[in-house]
Amino acid sequence: MQQVEGQFADGRIQTEREGPIGWLTFNQPERLNAVRRDMWDALPAAVAWLVDLGVRAIVVLGAGDKSFISGADIAEFDVQRNDAATNRSFTESVTAATGSLLAAPVPVIAMIKGYCIGGGMVIASACDMRIAAEGSRFGVPAGKLGLGYEVDNLARLQGIVGSALAMEMIATARQFTTDDMFRAGFLNRVVTREGLERSVRDFVDEITATAPMTYAAAKLASRAARDPSLNDAAQAAIDACFGSNDFKEGRAAFHARRAPSFKGN
Repeated sequence: MQQVEGQFADGRIQTEREGPIGWLTFNQPERLNAVRRDMWDALPAAVAWLVDLGVRAIVVLGAGDKSFISGADIAEFDVQRNDAATNRSFTESVTAATGSLLAAPVPVIAMIKGYCIGGGMVIASACDMRIAAEGSRFGVPAGKLGLGYEVDNLARLQGIVGSALAMEMIATARQFTTDDMFRAGFLNRVVTREGLERSVRDFVDEITATAPMTYAAAKLASRAARDPSLNDAAQAAIDACFGSNDFKEGRAAFHARRAPSFKGN
């Protein structure tokens, strides 16, 4: 399949469809991929662009070898986040950005190499799954800046690692290892730096062998477990699976003892 590329936030977010994979790259390596306000603002459009192309998975990564995302771009804080009022506007942008990852109907995988700090933890926590290279570092340095950590970001983090570790991360502001985060359940897999991309590609190969509507329904159901307002939408997605051609194909393949060929309808 021909590759299709897109750019957002003046190229600081780059997207590419490569077969079933939608690559979404935070591209500010000179600042360790720190996230500027315009990058937060552009993320929903970048995610929607990939979803509309029909990718089977979105892989979120940082440009270069040193960092996934090192945090929000603190150089902007004197303007973008210098008091409670400007912080509310900033938070609305971050919430829309993370919401686009949470609402994407396909698996969203964080491919983490290097620093995953602050805003990096926010983005990674909004992904469905996380695969990290050995030697990566994780942290929430809000306490070193004196800023308030937003409710939805904390709720999402502690929903993954538990409240005790989430509060330790904020209380100490120290950096944690891949082993720490794997034991806490934050990481699905830890692999070598050299094997990171191959591991992610193999993971997507496994994903493409399954029915996309099943995953979309499960993702909605997972969100509904935390947000009851999504219950009806989740049930509708589950019901749609049972009326789909993919369900017929799954049963036919089972009886024929062959691999199914799912189309997502």
